Amino acid sequence: MVIREFENGRSLLARLEHGEEIIGQITSIIREKDIRAGQLSVIGALEQAEIGYYDQVSHIYQGIQINEPVELASCSGNISLLKGQPYVHVHAVLSGRKGMVWAGHLTSGRIFAAELYVLELVGADLIRSEDNVTGLNLWGDE
Repeated sequence: MVIREFENGRSLLARLEHGEEIIGQITSIIREKDIRAGQLSVIGALEQAEIGYYDQVSHIYQGIQINEPVELASCSGNISLLKGQPYVHVHAVLSGRKGMVWAGHLTSGRIFAAELYVLELVGADLIRSEDNVTGLNLWGDE
């Protein structure tokens, strides 16, 4: 188990740009603001998206394409370091027409309208590295 204590740092709100790719835009903001650890949430809608499901046996993400407009019914994640760079890990619940719902690791999405909240966490670096058991990039004990 990895447990770290942090102090609250800056709080940021950003309106994300229509037509841009959501993960890329969030990553750009956190790198520009040099946020190395934190939590985030997003509300809004996407024109299309891809979520991933991690196959625990094969250790491979399976992508699920969603080629229709969706609401971000829930979207949260965290910020840490991967290979020395700020990295966002985001999960989402997406709702579409007629109540169809998809959920998983948000890998991409084209923004229709979205608002981002970031709470910076200040403390020792939170570094991700490959975990031998799961094959995932998880927080280490550094």
